[in-house]
Amino acid sequence: MAYRASNAAYAYDMYEAQPVSYPNRTAAPAPVAPERPRLDVVSGEGLEANQAVSPYFTHVMKLAFVFVALFCIVGFARIALAGATTALLNNNAQAATSLEQAHQESSNLQVMRSVYGSETRIRDLATGTLGMVSAGDDDTTTLDFSGDQTADAGSDAASAEQAPAAE
Repeated sequence: MAYRASNAAYAYDMYEAQPVSYPNRTAAPAPVAPERPRLDVVSGEGLEANQAVSPYFTHVMKLAFVFVALFCIVGFARIALAGATTALLNNNAQAATSLEQAHQESSNLQVMRSVYGSETRIRDLATGTLGMVSAGDDDTTTLDFSGDQTADAGSDAASAEQAPAAE
C-alpha cells in the first residue's frame, strides 16, 4: 500500500524517517476532480410545472367508476330477484302442500260421513248397543192436522181447563 504521497503517510510517519521537526515536509497535493460534463439549462418550469391530471384520464376514470357501479347494481338486483323468486317458490310449495292435505282430509271426512251416516250402521247401533227396537207397522201413530180449526180449538180449551185441575 502506497501511502507516501498522502496525508496519511505524514500522519502515521510512514514516509521516510525524518527528524522530529519535519523541516522539509510539504503538504500533500490536493486531489483533482475530473471535469464534469456541462449541463445546459433548458427553459421551463421543470418539477414546478402544472401537474394536473389530463382530462382524458379523468374521463376514463369516471367511466371505469360508472361501469363498476353499474356492475354492482346489476349484481344486487340479481341477488334481490333470486331471493324474491326463492321466497315465492317456497310460498307456492307450502300452499300446494296445504292444498294436498286439505284434499286428503276432505276425502277422509267424506268416507267417515258415508260410514257413520249409513242407515244400516245406525240401525245396528240402536238395536245392538243401545237395546232399542225398531218400530213396526202396527206401532205407528198418525196425526191428522187437516181437521177443523174450531173443533181443535174447542178441544184445546177443554184440555187447558182440565190441566190446572189436575195439578
